[in-house]
Amino acid sequence: MSDSSNPIEYETPNSLAAIWSMMLPGLGQMMKGRIMAGIVWGALVSSGYFAYFWPGLVFHALCILDAAFYKGQGSLMSLDTWPKRLGFLGLIAFLLLYIYYRNTY
Repeated sequence: MSDSSNPIEYETPNSLAAIWSMMLPGLGQMMKGRIMAGIVWGALVSSGYFAYFWPGLVFHALCILDAAFYKGQGSLMSLDTWPKRLGFLGLIAFLLLYIYYRNTY
């Protein structure tokens, strides 16, 4: 028995997390214990599919890759530096503007 306070200690394999992310974006991240990342990925992929099929498909692929290659110290979309954070926020702003203009005109 391990010294952990949680008696059920199960680490989800990356391949299983990727499969869950294929079915429902963000679920693979949540199964790995990254709840906030799962929520962000779910919202990002959903808004991408709402905007148009191709942005949603690209974000969904990135979500699956993030779940598949996460090793614990960072991820595919880790936002540990300011240029990465600004780039990510710029991408979100562009997507929101695209949704606005697409639905307005």
